[in-house]
Amino acid sequence: MHYIRQTLVLSIAVVALAGCASTAQPGKSTSLGEDLQASGFLQDTYPLMTAGQDGEALRIYRNPKFASPAVFAQYTKVLLQPVQLYARPGSELHALTPADSAAIAKKFDSLLHAQLSKDYQLVSQPGPNTLEVAVAVVDAGASDSAMEAMSYVPIPLGLPGAKMAIMQGTAHTVGKPPFAGKVSIEGKLSDAQTGELIAAQIDVRVGARHPIIGLFESDTYDSWADVDEAGRYWVERLSYRLCLRRGGSNCVEASE
Repeated sequence: MHYIRQTLVLSIAVVALAGCASTAQPGKSTSLGEDLQASGFLQDTYPLMTAGQDGEALRIYRNPKFASPAVFAQYTKVLLQPVQLYARPGSELHALTPADSAAIAKKFDSLLHAQLSKDYQLVSQPGPNTLEVAVAVVDAGASDSAMEAMSYVPIPLGLPGAKMAIMQGTAHTVGKPPFAGKVSIEGKLSDAQTGELIAAQIDVRVGARHPIIGLFESDTYDSWADVDEAGRYWVERLSYRLCLRRGGSNCVEASE
């Protein structure tokens, strides 16, 4: 009875601590971090791109002409193109239902509009002092919510240490925990009036595990929670980077 009471107290405490799902960038040496096949969305920009630093996208390009905050601060408007689904070779997007595909694009669009409208006037036509933002989802996979939930449950008579070692090994080689979701994007910023490319990126996010606590998180049972959370992180990071580029003093970093 004492053991059951302790277990119940621990469970209640864990539930109280449970928060929202989070995502992470796969390691640069993992298969997901290295296998960044071009979709064609960024056209001839790929050869210009280099590996991003910590806190940046996996591949980036920045036009040196726009390095100065004084030059970048001229942009006060944003022309936001509709988010595209632009499947690269081998992408899981090919297997998605039209409903799931539409939901991914719609959610990402909504996040971008809500975030960018805080700092910029959103416009529908090219013009002076206007940034054009274009994003494509090039790969996306839902989590296996049932199996992910089961993976949090300890094995009473087995070898939990061995189980965890297998999971960690998979994460270190593939780049994501077993059963977690993933999503890859390509995006670019351009001068809306001249069409000149300002910056471009390729990035990947995967679901992150929360040992024990994950069992009690509602997002664990939502197959698309990892994809939605990655979108939330990316739009916050875009807002943060734009703030830094224009020399802002109250820039808020994206939270993982």
